[in-house]
Amino acid sequence: MSRKRRSDPNADKPVHLKPGRSRAVRLFYIAVEGGVTEPDYLAYLQETFGEEHQFHIHRESRKTGLKPREVVDRVLEHRGEDGELWALFDRDEHIGIPEAFAVAKKARVQVAFSHPSFDLWLLLHFNSFSGAQNGADTIVHKKLQQQKHWETFSDDGDKSVKGERAATLTGKQNAAAKRARKLTNDCPTPACSENPGHADHCDPLKRDPSTGVWQLLVALGILGD
Repeated sequence: MSRKRRSDPNADKPVHLKPGRSRAVRLFYIAVEGGVTEPDYLAYLQETFGEEHQFHIHRESRKTGLKPREVVDRVLEHRGEDGELWALFDRDEHIGIPEAFAVAKKARVQVAFSHPSFDLWLLLHFNSFSGAQNGADTIVHKKLQQQKHWETFSDDGDKSVKGERAATLTGKQNAAAKRARKLTNDCPTPACSENPGHADHCDPLKRDPSTGVWQLLVALGILGD
């Protein structure tokens, strides 16, 4: 079980297994960059798939957002606890991404990186996508807004993933993962391909576009390998 956390309105509550709940429940400590979309999505995964696949997600976030290195540092506060450590962050226009990857690798923190942003993962539930975006998610948002219930989704609008929006994702995760894996074939690093994925030496800044969120769903047991 996790120790008491410092005050944070967006942090998940400490894990307390309910009486009679299976001790086989796997814990995932996941820190995210965004203050709304990613925490909502993790809550959706927990509510929709947690009981069936026997996992509990402890979310770490900040309402105003975190930088990639801050994401890694935040989840590392759980190092030594019983659970997997994951960091979710985006390309956007951040600097210090290679450093964040290096720290995560050394500390054995799993990274689900998205280029240009996590929102690409949401879009892939509905459509394929291609073409370098150079850190901008304008086109990603325009395409996502074409989906029912996502019309107002934007950085300046409502970026929540709840209710009817979340419901539109259910049943489409396998298709999203397939599309995400195919994007790896377009990576300029010769060693990268759909199977086995991006090579360890691949520069994440060149993975444009890409998203590794599907790997988290594999770890949770929602998707097969």
